[in-house]
Amino acid sequence: MAGISRITALLVAAGLATVGCAEMPKSTAGYYPSGTVRIITPFAAGGISDTTARVAAKCMEDELGGTFIVENQDGGGGAIGMTRVAKAEPDGYTLSVVSLSTAALVPLVTDGAQYDGSSFDPISGITLAPSVLVVKGDSPYRTGQEVLEAAQRKDGTFSVAMPGSMGIFALAINGVTEAGGPRFTNIPFVSNDQSAAAVLGGNVDSAYLSTSPTLLKQIESGNLRALVTGADERIEFLPEVPTFTELGYGDLPDSTVNVTLLAPAGIDGEVKTTLAQAMGSCLKDPTTADVLGEEFVRDDDPGPEKIRAEINSAETQWREAVQK
Repeated sequence: MAGISRITALLVAAGLATVGCAEMPKSTAGYYPSGTVRIITPFAAGGISDTTARVAAKCMEDELGGTFIVENQDGGGGAIGMTRVAKAEPDGYTLSVVSLSTAALVPLVTDGAQYDGSSFDPISGITLAPSVLVVKGDSPYRTGQEVLEAAQRKDGTFSVAMPGSMGIFALAINGVTEAGGPRFTNIPFVSNDQSAAAVLGGNVDSAYLSTSPTLLKQIESGNLRALVTGADERIEFLPEVPTFTELGYGDLPDSTVNVTLLAPAGIDGEVKTTLAQAMGSCLKDPTTADVLGEEFVRDDDPGPEKIRAEINSAETQWREAVQK
């Protein structure tokens, strides 16, 4: 295996393991679920996808019976876990709760990823978390325009913490530069929380990250100040924060964290419908909003067709951005 990168080798192993451990079909769709349903989240425990997966697993278990368990398979920026899902039997017993960027952007920037957006059948959207640029509460920068002007003066040294080095946040910030704006120094961290902590600790000038219940508390307390969002329109729960489009930077790559329930491509139509209906009920369950944040849980009937359109649109944007 000389010459093959570590990530590629792990991806190959994940694919072989899936084939080697494949089980016999559990039953017909009419008896679904008759066995254990595994929800793979391709990151370590504690992150957005993991928390969402555990809420979804508990609720769908209550809705459908059977056993739904969450398995974390970290590595390769999410590529290892998603390769496992893509290669699994499309029988409804291997699913994933994951952001669309992990399903469709990661394979564009990760050598050896053995899947793309078409490798999955969407079941349902779950949450949407728009991105925001934040600074520390006592920062001298009080508007998005002031940040852009400061970055221009600093000529590439204005630092922006963000989750990941080649993800949706980096593409959006790089897109500002490519559209004629200032250059930034991107500082990648493993998670949203670590990126926010870097700002709070005064270690970076700013952070570009997804909104979350935790982040909103920091903004509401005054510890952090939100100055601009990557959303298409102003965020309902942060109405005073302008968009990048308002500041003159439209058409940036999508940087909203869109967490969905996916299955391997080819899942039985009846099983897909069963899962989609169960997830639709879960989205209306008050417990879901209590844990994930009412602001973030989708209420726009995000079924399979809508999520497929969102995958296709985002994948096109991300591919164009990566190829620049």
